[in-house]
Amino acid sequence: MSEHHEYLIRDRADAELALARVELAHRQEELLAALTAGGPAPAGFDPGQLRVQAAGLLAKRRETVGHLMPELPDLLGADFAPLFARYAAGRPLTGGYRADARAFAEWALDSGPAADWHPALRRLLRPAASRWSRLLPHRDRAAKAHP
Repeated sequence: MSEHHEYLIRDRADAELALARVELAHRQEELLAALTAGGPAPAGFDPGQLRVQAAGLLAKRRETVGHLMPELPDLLGADFAPLFARYAAGRPLTGGYRADARAFAEWALDSGPAADWHPALRRLLRPAASRWSRLLPHRDRAAKAHP
């Protein structure tokens, strides 16, 4: 038990309650890891049922990201679901769904440089850079023009 909890303990009942709370928090962390990060099933839970629930939570997270950035499912097409599953593995949702959608898009951009959808996704995420790249001469063209 940490020092943080020690100031709450006045008698044996308080100590037992504090220990029960710490144990409950630990079990909740195990369950959350099993549901969102592919962790093992905690004792007393059906692993098959946890896999079903984890798949449902992943689908909800993916659909919410697709709702917040509808361009992603459109641009990525059939790659959207498998890419999102790879992205979400080991990356629990933190910072909210909007931040998750942006982080996934950035991750997809980095993970698929040769994909057909890569240029469109880059333009979506970095519109100013795309505009400037069209306005400024490319180095290879400029080098050929000025030998």
